[in-house]
Amino acid sequence: MNHLPPSSDPARSWTESERSARLVEYGILDTPRESDFDDLAEIAAEVCDTPIAVVNFVDSARQFFKAEVGLGVRETPLATSFCGHAILADDMMIVPDATKDKRFEGNPLVAEGPKLRFYAGAILKTRDGVPLGTMCVLDYRPRTLSEHQIRTLKLLAREAMTQLELRRTLAEKDRALAQAQALAADLHETQQRQLDITHELSHRMKNSLAMVQAIVSQSLRRVTSIGDARRTISERLAALGRAQDILVRPGSSTIGIGEVVEIALGPHRSGEGRFRIEGDDRIELTAQQALGLSLGLHELATNAMKYGALSSECGRVDIHWSNGKDQFRFEWAESGGPPVTQPPQLGFGSQLMERIVAPYFDGVSQLSFDPAGLRFTLEGGAIGEASVEGG
Repeated sequence: MNHLPPSSDPARSWTESERSARLVEYGILDTPRESDFDDLAEIAAEVCDTPIAVVNFVDSARQFFKAEVGLGVRETPLATSFCGHAILADDMMIVPDATKDKRFEGNPLVAEGPKLRFYAGAILKTRDGVPLGTMCVLDYRPRTLSEHQIRTLKLLAREAMTQLELRRTLAEKDRALAQAQALAADLHETQQRQLDITHELSHRMKNSLAMVQAIVSQSLRRVTSIGDARRTISERLAALGRAQDILVRPGSSTIGIGEVVEIALGPHRSGEGRFRIEGDDRIELTAQQALGLSLGLHELATNAMKYGALSSECGRVDIHWSNGKDQFRFEWAESGGPPVTQPPQLGFGSQLMERIVAPYFDGVSQLSFDPAGLRFTLEGGAIGEASVEGG
């Protein structure tokens, strides 16, 4: 058996040849081990308490292990594969005892060594629903998983696909660069421009990958349930996505601060006039300044809706920025909400303000837990031409 078992789902929207071609497009097969994927396998093994965990991609005749715990090999034939059956499932396949499952009768991995008994795999799917592999765990004894373990395995599968999508974006950028260099071989000025653009795109993508990793890592450490982790990670990645959308538009390397503020606060505005915004819209931010400020505003607004001024009917937020001759200043001030107290430990949002937002502006930031309302102040060097005009 060197192919997938037949599917019982007549509504399946992909063929095996199409699925295999999509997998090849991602360029993941036969690549070296990477810590980003190794960490996912380690977490899966630890949370599910299994001796084996794998980030697995299923090709037409084999399965390739991008990361594995407890196997010591990088690929195996599809003929004996559990995952070959799993990717035909909707989103998850669990086999409590393989000796009692007809699909695995005579399978040497079950009947002979190593005598596998338990399998659970969450499907790695593309955005349009094509399965590429699994985030799976295995054991030598019959068992099952708790709801918490199942949710965690699905969350890790989604994170593996996030990493895969970022890899493909970088690969597409590299291909675009190669084409641009070929077309501009005789035009030095055009070629230099393409190199500059490519360098900026690479820098942004690497920053985005690092930020995704930080968001996932910090969110998983600071929540009390996998449900909270899923919601927190989804909200923060959505904010990152909105910020990225405004940075990849052609024709400009900067964006007006007013547009950044409006886009970042859009999901949090109810139309009740809870925000008062004042500032010079002529101020143009660099890509990284816009990204940092957008994520920072998302964290402030989310905190305000949960615990601060926006959690009260009478609460409001005043936002003001200015760009003088020598200094840029941005202020967020809440009022009318419940009394504010200093938390015993600063969370990820506070760390993001200090470590990401402020450095992009070559400045400093401060969160003040005033009982009357949370305040955030960012001060940095004057920005662009507006500083010459006096803001």
